[in-house]
Amino acid sequence: MLQTRVLWSLTRYFGLLTLLFTAVLLIPGIGEGIFATPGQFVERLIRLVKPLPELWRVILPTVFMLTVLVALSRLGFSGDVKIWRAAGTSSWPFAGATAVFGACLGAMMMGPLWTFSQPEAANLSSTAQSHYLASDGHTWSAVPNVGSTMQAGYMVLHGTENAVLRAQVTDPLDKGGALSLGPGWIARGDVVTPFSTLELTRSHGEAPRQLIQGTGWDNLAYRLSYPVLLVGLGLLMLPIALSIDGQRLTVIKIVGASLLALNTLFVLLMTDAMAKAGLWSEVLFYPVRAAIVLVIGLLALLLVEERTA
Repeated sequence: MLQTRVLWSLTRYFGLLTLLFTAVLLIPGIGEGIFATPGQFVERLIRLVKPLPELWRVILPTVFMLTVLVALSRLGFSGDVKIWRAAGTSSWPFAGATAVFGACLGAMMMGPLWTFSQPEAANLSSTAQSHYLASDGHTWSAVPNVGSTMQAGYMVLHGTENAVLRAQVTDPLDKGGALSLGPGWIARGDVVTPFSTLELTRSHGEAPRQLIQGTGWDNLAYRLSYPVLLVGLGLLMLPIALSIDGQRLTVIKIVGASLLALNTLFVLLMTDAMAKAGLWSEVLFYPVRAAIVLVIGLLALLLVEERTA
């Protein structure tokens, strides 16, 4: 009964937070005037929602932590947690329901939704500047970590005279030293010239390269560790959520838990970027990070349970 009630509460508030965060994630695309650009309405709508799965994969740990906070604190406000505690219930049934819910979310994101949550292309895997030659003889340069970042299938290249090219990447694989781009636009000063397709060839005898980073082992390590990471973060948030009963330090606890969730997102993004930069092996880093978070979550739960007892 208890675990069923907790799972239902987690499901309900996760659905509400999903709608809220999805609306927030849609704001940048709407702000860029995506519905004002030429094209069919369905195409523009697809272009608007296409980045959402990837973004959801990134922010899901934080959303899950907030879900645990809201769901369990609401049960605390209604007095259910106090009743269960008075009946001798420990924190472990709550922890079990939270772990099952987090593991299911992680498995769903890393399983059926994995293909949709992957970026079409990422930063160039080389630290050297790459040069491409257009049919009109103009040279375009892709500078890693400066202007060559491709998000949601878009690539930005820089040319002479402050020219900037931004276009969709038709094929993320640089096959035979060539790139197929389009549609997109070229900005030179105040003049913006749109185009439908553009073929670029690699200049200076540079070898073709794969624009998508990561090996099969890296992806496998990330996918296997992701559900464990979610479970650990849920357990880390659980003691704070169970302590919120609407009486003592309620506002401080809620603010502190929210800051914990937001700072967790920052730490995860920072460590992911450092791993992608090659500072350490991704194959070892992702499982170790997930294991550390899980251990910290269990220790936090043990300390609170021992103090309560």
